[in-house]
Amino acid sequence: MKASSFSRLAISGILAASTVAVMGSSSSVGAACLTAQGGTPFVVNGNPVPDLVCVAFGGYLVPSGSGATVPGSLTIPGTSITIPVPANLVATLPSKITSSINADTLKTLAPSAFAGIDKTEVKKLLPDALKSLDPSQLSQMTPSALAAMSPNQIKALAPASLTAMTSDQMKRLSASVMSSFSASQIDQLASTAFAGMSSGQLAKLKPSAIGVMSPEQFDALSGKALKALSAGQFSKILPDALAAIDPSKITSLSTTVLAKLKDTQVAGMTPDQIAALSTKQLRSLPSSIGDALTVDQLDGLTGGEARVLAPKLKKAILDNLTPEQEALLPAEVLSALKK
Repeated sequence: MKASSFSRLAISGILAASTVAVMGSSSSVGAACLTAQGGTPFVVNGNPVPDLVCVAFGGYLVPSGSGATVPGSLTIPGTSITIPVPANLVATLPSKITSSINADTLKTLAPSAFAGIDKTEVKKLLPDALKSLDPSQLSQMTPSALAAMSPNQIKALAPASLTAMTSDQMKRLSASVMSSFSASQIDQLASTAFAGMSSGQLAKLKPSAIGVMSPEQFDALSGKALKALSAGQFSKILPDALAAIDPSKITSLSTTVLAKLKDTQVAGMTPDQIAALSTKQLRSLPSSIGDALTVDQLDGLTGGEARVLAPKLKKAILDNLTPEQEALLPAEVLSALKK
């Protein structure tokens, strides 16, 4: 049947189905067959849809679900009538349709449409289109679909869209794509996503990306992940971000990175963090640490820990302590420092 011979009844049914789909009804939605049987195929964004999609349905498909729309519309040949494609039909669309979606089309889609995009379809989305992805859309993508994105697709994601990334989505990303994230993207990445970041993933982040991480993002990292920090990455951590790490996780930091502590980073560490460092970690601290440590930071040390630091502190702190400052230190710490 050629498109031009569609009956008025059929056209009315098509338009009715289109209206319901646009409104997002939760009931079953009738949709026109994706091709005109035996005639000119329907076209989606300029691409013909093959007959095999719906010929078995006698000219009509009856999809279920919310009726949310996905990119593109069906154009009835010989007319100006177009109808939206229901979200639950996205898997039936040819790859060239998915790959023809542009940024303007993508940003108009309901977030629920992205829940139906699988890992095969997501690979076909053009990087230029992904630049318009917003947080509500990204949050609906399945972890497996997001994990299927290529490095170029990851690079194309708008930083603002990453504010909605979940911990489960982060867990599924391969370590190899982490270096694709720019500093501006990491700056916007949801703190909850960092809770799902593995040591292998963190190790692949660029030092410049580490340098923009917020206190909330660092606090969300697990102790296991922190073990993977390299000296180059650690040197970029902002003082307030380092200070946000829970003392219970400080013991996860390697002696290699602690040996590279900068004075500004040391000055920002809390007394509880200093006190949580192991003897081995204290020994690894740079000799210049005494120039940055304060009396308040020494207050949480034990006598044994103070003795480990004593050689690095005598000139910087001990010799210049005022009576008032000495009074603030525990007796065992003061005794250890003076030996």
